[in-house]
Amino acid sequence: MTSTDRTAVFTVSNPQARPWWVLCAALAVLMVASSLAVGFRLPYWAHADQDLVLAYHGLLFNEGLPQEYFDHPGYTYFLVIAGWYRLLHALGLMPIITLSALPPVADTAAYAAAWQTLVEAGRALSIAITTGFVLVYATLVRSLVGDRCIAILAAVVLAFGIGVTTQARQMRTDLLSASFVVTALLLVLVAVRTAPGWRPVALLALGGLLASLAVVTKIQAIFLAMGIPVIALVFGRRFTGEAGSWLVAGVLALLAAVAALPAVGLIQHGIASAGQSLYPYRSVGGGLSGLYQGVIVGWVFLAMAVYAAVWRVRPAHALACMGAVALGLALGVLALTIRPHEQNVIAVSNLIEHMFVFSSWKHQTALQGQEQILSDSLFMLLAKGVWRTLAIRTIVLHPDNIPQTIVVEWFALAGAFVLWRRGERLAAFQAVFLLLVAWGLEALFSLRGFQRAYAAYTDPLAALSAAWVLVRFPGLLERAKPRRWIYGTVALVVVVAHVWPVIEARRLPDPSGHCYWIPSYMKRVEPFPFCK
Repeated sequence: MTSTDRTAVFTVSNPQARPWWVLCAALAVLMVASSLAVGFRLPYWAHADQDLVLAYHGLLFNEGLPQEYFDHPGYTYFLVIAGWYRLLHALGLMPIITLSALPPVADTAAYAAAWQTLVEAGRALSIAITTGFVLVYATLVRSLVGDRCIAILAAVVLAFGIGVTTQARQMRTDLLSASFVVTALLLVLVAVRTAPGWRPVALLALGGLLASLAVVTKIQAIFLAMGIPVIALVFGRRFTGEAGSWLVAGVLALLAAVAALPAVGLIQHGIASAGQSLYPYRSVGGGLSGLYQGVIVGWVFLAMAVYAAVWRVRPAHALACMGAVALGLALGVLALTIRPHEQNVIAVSNLIEHMFVFSSWKHQTALQGQEQILSDSLFMLLAKGVWRTLAIRTIVLHPDNIPQTIVVEWFALAGAFVLWRRGERLAAFQAVFLLLVAWGLEALFSLRGFQRAYAAYTDPLAALSAAWVLVRFPGLLERAKPRRWIYGTVALVVVVAHVWPVIEARRLPDPSGHCYWIPSYMKRVEPFPFCK
């Protein structure tokens, strides 16, 4: 049966199968309605960490004051939230967008109303970002699998996975970071499976830019960003014919060099200024301090060289692709100069040391006494994280905090097993590899604690793995009974996605529990009414 025939089957048997823009619009409406119905109107202090801090920085930036929060470091998000507030103000929808415009705290009702408006505006931004991210994800997955029905199913799984549903109801820097780095991954995969020409080169440049911006926004995105070259190698495709243009390659190499020089200088300054960080950095160990940054860059371009050798990419096209990626990465780093602050540069330049500071706060007993980052204690924590990640997949061994997307992972594993048995071993390996990357990320994130919001980095990989398998079993969607099971499973994911938001809405925390950290992270505002 051809793809045209399958589309006809879906249209006749399933009234929801409509043109692509209709499917995307329906999904967008569903996401927005879900977020507005549950969680949007929660008190402004319900998710004080990070809602209040990020809203505060929108006010800071619009007042022309310097950034004060560098934990993530959050820089790109602060630019976005400040711009969002200015846009709403210009539209007459938001009267207060600067610190000086806040009403006096003595007027408790007006003060609380102002912060409620600020936080709800931030939540509206989160809804817009998550919706846009999911629709871009759907479109790129459609390009990869060549089937709009499967692409929209994958997008629904992502939209109502624990990561995106959490992010859509709060203000978080990892929302923007995850959106950037996952989109970068998909752009690269589409690029490596597109015939040589200007399009894959442009996609790689954009992918490099987004990957770099993801790290600038929240440095933990570096883990998935470093996985992109390897995933691309696994998903590569060989093309014959067009050799590429040496002129284009030369121009891109020149542009990349022009952008890379100040970008490298910025990173070198950050490395040299590590001692000026607001946080107590420790040595990485193994002589890697100040050197691993070069290893990361080398990793990217070595992987690209290996890709060119394995998949027999013509030299001119390979050089053009390397130049495009280098240009994108450099421009992302140079974004730090839009609103410069040395602490952002230090955090991004010394990202391993920076992340370890917060891991050691989370695991004080195990890590606080370590003189360097690489230690037996760190590896033991990672081993525990790997065990917990794998145990969760069995449910029996770890029946706590089970993500609803686990059924999607089971489907991908079962499908990969069948593909392997029938001889489609590359496709089976590709699907399993995506899951292994997702599980590896989850284990790494365990160093900061297993937070539901971090699934925004991993759920997209699980959904893509399932889509990669499903497209190789067209009969499952052509026959009524298996199609109902698949749609039912996806519907179950949507329903279960609302469990935690409803629980959180009914079990609001005591806001006074935030009062100990607010003076440190929001120095320019008076104590909130709930802190008195």
